[in-house]
Amino acid sequence: MAQPLLTRLVLWAFDRFYHEGAWSYDTVAWLVSRGYWPAWVATVLPDVQDRPILELGCGTGYLQHGRLAAPQLTVGLDESAPMLRHTRRRLRRAGAAGGLVRGIAQRLPFGDHVWPIVVSTFPAPYLFDPATLAEIRRVLRPDGHLLIVDGGVVPPGLHQRAIATIYRVLLGAEQAAVERPGSGVDRRVQRLEQAGFAVRSEWRTVGRSQVQVLQCEVADGWHV
Repeated sequence: MAQPLLTRLVLWAFDRFYHEGAWSYDTVAWLVSRGYWPAWVATVLPDVQDRPILELGCGTGYLQHGRLAAPQLTVGLDESAPMLRHTRRRLRRAGAAGGLVRGIAQRLPFGDHVWPIVVSTFPAPYLFDPATLAEIRRVLRPDGHLLIVDGGVVPPGLHQRAIATIYRVLLGAEQAAVERPGSGVDRRVQRLEQAGFAVRSEWRTVGRSQVQVLQCEVADGWHV
């Protein structure tokens, strides 16, 4: 079935934003989150500690910047060459050099069972593509984890309603962009569970905001 016109337009706009419009990413992220974006991304750092991680959709390098003490422990993958250029510049300004790879999540350029942790912060819908989730299971070690930071909630405003509208278009008209505590079924969790992950959802407070962390591990009985 062909995608509805509105969905195609939104996907096209997102593609332009992540490529030609990559220069505006940091500004847009700051506005959308009311300045909380870097702190939201950093909420996952205590979970990864000093272990190596693969970040899918590294964007402009907030997570790499948060691990400047040991940049070699973080490999960031992104399809967008402009995003990777921004990340390299950010790391150079900080006097560091992180591992960056251009590629797509549906075909990860890594061997089987090599990563203890895969991280994705505020992922685009590609993360919940069955092909992506199968690849994540393939590259994770048997005791590895997938950590997803998503669903940042700030005091209500026009920007939050706009984000909710975009996510409903991208993920389905019946799905909300942010599943707040107690709001019912989380469609992202459903997709993760269908792909063979056991999921634990946790909401963390950051200033006056909240952000959701999904901690996922391969469920018993699932094998890649």
